[in-house]
Amino acid sequence: MLKQFFLLCSGADKNLLEGCSEGEQTKYVGIGATVFFTAIMAFIASSFALFTVFDNPYIAMGLGLVWGLLIFNLDRFIVSTIRKRDTFRSELLQASPRIVLAIIIAIVISKPLEIKIFEKEIGVILLKEKNEMA
Repeated sequence: MLKQFFLLCSGADKNLLEGCSEGEQTKYVGIGATVFFTAIMAFIASSFALFTVFDNPYIAMGLGLVWGLLIFNLDRFIVSTIRKRDTFRSELLQASPRIVLAIIIAIVISKPLEIKIFEKEIGVILLKEKNEMA
């Protein structure tokens, strides 16, 4: 059941994979799991970031779900269209949208987490600056 779900997430052709070796199927299950968990992390990070902005869990989770599904769809499309090329340069060019998407996701995930981790220190510095201005 979980294997079939991750194969769906990978965008692989299930009928074609049925005739392939177990190792090839496992590779695509791993790709699908990576796409799925990337979308989950994008959902969590964007929900947290939007909760800090709107202070409403329903709006934050709703928009976070939209963002997570968007990332899932984009990542699945990019992964399913990558093919083996003759040269490294053409493979790198083909993978560049996924690299850019990974950078965007990393920033979206890391910034809210960084703010939450250093929330107390940021609050102390803001209080000091507020006192200096007063």
